[in-house]
Amino acid sequence: MGLFAGLGIVALLVLAFYVGNLSSYNSDSGYRLEARFDEIGGLKVRAPVTMAGVQVGRVTDVYLDNLEYRAIVEMRIDPEKLSLQRVTESGEQILDKDGVPILVLCGDEPPEDSEAVLFPECATVLYEDAAASILTAGMLGEQYVGIEPGGGGATFLLPGDEIRMTQSSIALEQVIGQFLFNQVDKE
Repeated sequence: MGLFAGLGIVALLVLAFYVGNLSSYNSDSGYRLEARFDEIGGLKVRAPVTMAGVQVGRVTDVYLDNLEYRAIVEMRIDPEKLSLQRVTESGEQILDKDGVPILVLCGDEPPEDSEAVLFPECATVLYEDAAASILTAGMLGEQYVGIEPGGGGATFLLPGDEIRMTQSSIALEQVIGQFLFNQVDKE
């Protein structure tokens, strides 16, 4: 009896560990990005940050900007999931001799035939027009931050930069209220 109770407790702890979103990425490592939202709904610290459905980091802090009255969400991105690259001092990609952008990770030296300056910066692989949205897993699931990489900008975000294009959380209560209000209006 004692053995089964012990195994049951261990199983419950493991389940709580995974369901409670306490596994994997350490929020102290990686590089920081932030985004400002008008409404964050139920977004919490340690919520996943994803790109194309793959978790690339976690939310590390959520607080209110007392001047603009917007929520600031700080995120830590795992560089093994969303790597850093070298860019010129102006934030542009390093080009080869034919002018074709090449990806050079921050741990590597720029190729000799590139147009890199002497002290290139480390940048994210997210363009300056990247977007962050607060999404919900399923109909009533946990909220998380989804990142779109952008691609129309000429430069890249640096670690610590702000993702300027954001889409706030959609409150289910507001959608239901609007639907009910429209139904009453039709009658």
